Amino acid sequence: MNATLKPNALPAVLGRSVALLGLAGLFLVVTRVISDVSFALAGRIYPAWSRLDPDGAFLYITLHHVFQAALAFAVILALAKALRLSLANFGFNTNQWRYAVKRVLQFCGAWFILQGSIATAMMLSGTTPAPFPFPLSAANFGDHFLFQVLLSGTSEEILYRSLVITSMLALGRKLGYGEKTNVTLAVIVVTVCFMFGHVNFELNPFRITYFNWLQQVTVVIFGLFYAFLFVRTRSLVGPILAHNLLNGVVVTISLLVILIFG
Repeated sequence: MNATLKPNALPAVLGRSVALLGLAGLFLVVTRVISDVSFALAGRIYPAWSRLDPDGAFLYITLHHVFQAALAFAVILALAKALRLSLANFGFNTNQWRYAVKRVLQFCGAWFILQGSIATAMMLSGTTPAPFPFPLSAANFGDHFLFQVLLSGTSEEILYRSLVITSMLALGRKLGYGEKTNVTLAVIVVTVCFMFGHVNFELNPFRITYFNWLQQVTVVIFGLFYAFLFVRTRSLVGPILAHNLLNGVVVTISLLVILIFG
C-alpha cells in the first residue's frame, strides 16, 4: 500500500524544507563573509609586516586564518548562548581522541601513497602539478609548511565543522528531523560551504576568478572525512589534526615531486 501524507503534513514538510534551505543559505553566506572579512583585515596589516615575508610564503595567509578563527569563535559564542549549548557541544573537548588519532594516521598514510602516485604519474606523462606560488627556498618552504600543519586546519575546522555542523544539528532537531537525516543534512551543508570557500569570484560584474576542479574533488573527499570525524567524536581534535596533517602531506608531496623530477 502506498503511504499518503495527512492533509496537514505537506505544508509541514514544505515549511521544514524552506527552513532548511534558508539555514543552508545562511551558513553559506556567514562562512564566506567571515573568510572574506578576514582576508580584508589581513590585507590591511600585511603591508606593514611584509618585510618578515617578502615572498608571500606564509604571513598573509597566516593573518587571514588568525582573524578567521577569531571571528568564527565569536560567532560560535553568540550561537552557543542563543542555542543554549556549551563550547564542548561545538567540539571544544577531547572526546575519543585516541580513536580520532588512529583514523587520521590511517587516512593520511593512504592519502600520501595515493597523491604521491598521482603526482608521479602526472610528471611522467609530462603534466606538471601546480608549483608553489612563491620562490622555493628552505626558509619559504619551512614557514609555509609550519602554517599548513599548525594553523590552516585549526582555523578552518572552527569555521566549518564546529560552527556549521553543530548549529545545523541543533536547528535541525528543532525542525523535527530524525538523527540520521539531521546528520546527513548537516554534513551536506558544511561540505557545500567548504567547497564554496575554495572558489574565488567577483560580484560586479559577477565572474568566477578561481576554480580548480581537481582541488574541489579533494575538498569534497577531505571535507567528508573531517565531517565524519566530527560527527563520530563530537570533538574538533580529529578534524583539526586531520586537516593540518593532510595539508602537510599535500605540500610535502609537491616538494618531493619538484626535488625528484626537477
